[in-house]
Order: sequence, then structure tokens, then C-alpha cells
Amino acid sequence: MNPLLETLQAYPFERLRTLLAGVTPADKELIDFSIGEPRHPAPAIVSEAIIEHLHGLAEYPKVLGDLRLRQAIADWASRRFALPAGFLDPERHVIPANGSREALFSVAQVALPPCQTSKPLVLLPNPFYQIYEGAALLAGAEPYYLNCDASGQPDFLAVEESVWARCALLYINSPHNPTGATLPLEMLGWLIRKARQHGFVLAADECYSELYPEGGAPAGILEA
Repeated sequence: MNPLLETLQAYPFERLRTLLAGVTPADKELIDFSIGEPRHPAPAIVSEAIIEHLHGLAEYPKVLGDLRLRQAIADWASRRFALPAGFLDPERHVIPANGSREALFSVAQVALPPCQTSKPLVLLPNPFYQIYEGAALLAGAEPYYLNCDASGQPDFLAVEESVWARCALLYINSPHNPTGATLPLEMLGWLIRKARQHGFVLAADECYSELYPEGGAPAGILEA
């Protein structure tokens, strides 16, 4: 077994289950906020599209995904983030994943350097999606927690240059879970310049990018 498995923390839902063991709510209906499963039926347009193409399930999917899917993703991202024509190449810049967790974990295994005498740092907002920390630990890196302030995001300008110099990977989350706070375009640009200055990988987790008040779409890393 990989000895680094011993460094992982208990998953929050496991800890919550332990805390709530034996607790029964009094005369109140239980509202389950645990794993985040959908509580509403899938939109009809989605269900009908799946049914219409069930015959395709007889084939193994390509690792890269179907080119039509990658093209659709590139087209959508280009519209959403106002990108120049041809900025995203579906053959080079897009790969589907089985949910954000797979991609967020894999990027650490690819981006982090092999074991060294000094562990590289993986910077992550705190509170955080636990896969950031787990990916860092299993890649042999050291998590470095950037506490969110009253804005709901970390104060990146307050991070010391010595920390940036050791950083190999930075996770950002905008809109942030659980605060909902977003990073403005100017800060995203500042982080891109900082990544280029110190040579670290900037992993932008924007899985909540389409949850926003009407007319208030948040900026994204591609736009920056």
C-alpha cells in the first residue's frame, strides 16, 4: 500500500456521520445536507437526449472523449468567456473528466515535481474542497492553507514571496465553496502573472461558474 495514504484526513462527511451518531431530531423533518446529491429530477431535455442515444452505450468511450463533445465544450467556453476565435483548440485544450474531482486530483499528480529533499507547496483556500489537500498529500507535496478572510476568499496579496517561490501548484475556487465569493478579473490576472513569475501551475476550480444572480456572471480564468 502507498504509505502516503496514512497522511490523508478523514472525509468531512465521515466526520459528520460520527458527530451525529445516535442523534435523532425531535419532531422535525430531517433535511439531508451530506453528500450533495440532486434533489430534483433531471431536466427533460437531458433525459430525452440520453434515451435517444442509448445505442451508443455499446461502445467504449474514448479517453479523450468524442471530438463533437470537445468541440461543443470549446464553443461554449469561447462564448461564455468572450474568447478570440480559435483561442481554444478542442484537439489540444479540452479533455472531459468524470466530474471535477477526477480532474482536480489528476492535475496534482501531473504537475508536481518528483520527490525532492524539500517538499513543494500546494497552496489552497481554507475552507477547501478536500480533494485539493488529498491530491497534494498523495503527490508527496505539502499543503499550505490560505485562510479566507471576510471577503470569502484568501488575501493573495498578503502571501509572502518566499511562499510563492516554493509553490508548485495553486488551487483557486471561484465561486468559492462554501462562501460563494468570487475572484474579480483583476485578481485573476494578478494570479496568472504570479504563476508565470514563479513557474507554478494555477488550477482554477470553477465548477460553480454558472450559479449566479441574473446578469452577474462571474469572471473566469480563461477570460483573464
